[in-house]
Amino acid sequence: MYLLFDCNNFFASCEQVFRPDWRRRPLVVLSNNDGCVISRSPEAKAMGIAMGEPLFKCRERLEAANAVICSANFPLYADLSDRIMCMLEEALPSVQQYSIDEAFAYVDKERDWVPFCRELRASIRRGTGVTVSVGIAPTRTLCKLANETAKHRSELDGVLALSSPEVWRPLLADTPVGEVWGVGRRLAPRMHALGIRTAAGLAASGLQYLRKHFGVHGERLALELNGTSCLDAELAPERQQVMVSRSLKEGVSEFASLREVLCRFVEKAARILREEGMMASSLYVVLRTSRFRDEANLYAANQGVVLPFPTDDTRVFTRYAAALLDNLYRPGFEYKKVGVLLTELQKCEHVQPTFEHPNVAPSKLMAVLDKLQQAGHDIHFANQGNTTLWNRSYVSPAYTTSWKHVPETSPYL
Repeated sequence: MYLLFDCNNFFASCEQVFRPDWRRRPLVVLSNNDGCVISRSPEAKAMGIAMGEPLFKCRERLEAANAVICSANFPLYADLSDRIMCMLEEALPSVQQYSIDEAFAYVDKERDWVPFCRELRASIRRGTGVTVSVGIAPTRTLCKLANETAKHRSELDGVLALSSPEVWRPLLADTPVGEVWGVGRRLAPRMHALGIRTAAGLAASGLQYLRKHFGVHGERLALELNGTSCLDAELAPERQQVMVSRSLKEGVSEFASLREVLCRFVEKAARILREEGMMASSLYVVLRTSRFRDEANLYAANQGVVLPFPTDDTRVFTRYAAALLDNLYRPGFEYKKVGVLLTELQKCEHVQPTFEHPNVAPSKLMAVLDKLQQAGHDIHFANQGNTTLWNRSYVSPAYTTSWKHVPETSPYL
């Protein structure tokens, strides 16, 4: 049996934890460049604010409703996520984090887990201020369905168990096939064309028929909906690439400024790589102007290089990325996006030394820098400069990761 813990409106909920006056108000969290909506409170959803909607399209509606607008504060979200995952790991024997706000747990199927999950849900609420929903089912796909149902039906008190076919079949009949985990926008139109409209229709389809039209993936979805677990190996596939890019708040023409931003992105990409214990053998740089410019002012290009040896060293990545940017850069354009892509990844323990490069161990210097940054020290390579070319106009304080931002109260109140 599987349990799925999923935080409700996670980013928006994190913002409201330390601002009680923001609760029960429309609240949206924006992407890194304050470009579009990436999280919404229930009140914002009720207004019709869509996920991914650009801020300029909904700003007037938000201001008219006295809504709260927040820039993404990922250090805060990551810290609260870590606290929630720690509480889950203390309470359950086998927990596997699926995303920043989701985690699966594998448990004994003989026990009634609903009372336990309600108590754990209440503990997480008391300990972090974040509300979670819990789905219980024999497969991960059914767990997802149970969790989504628990979120939207208040009488379930945030927990739903799909313990037998008699319980989940009526729910499958009411669920559009596009809402099944693993179907989405890509497969839903093809299933509709074949007459498969609901999750029940997918579950009732023949396995050979599904394999013919949708491959092994379609067959596994049907098995999961019928209670046969077969997605364990696909839960956390090995990362194939690391991409870090961002739109700049204003067009940038100067090469030096672009280089500083690119070096900052290279450091972030390399840090992600090291966190997963991997090395990269290829690197690409992308550069483009705004897509809304006239044709004479449009420019987009990318270029890659195969590194002489697999590495996780920021200094090596920076050297090659800067050389690629030098090749791509064209004066006279205002660039709106720059980014770096690390590919051909492999685990550090799988990298083999060669005669030309006998030392392929992870960089000890990079490990020290990572520990210093994790401890809260603002230490970076000087090639990043000290300017910020993207917009974060509504960022909240780092309540849990910076002493400077710890809320204070007056002793005289």
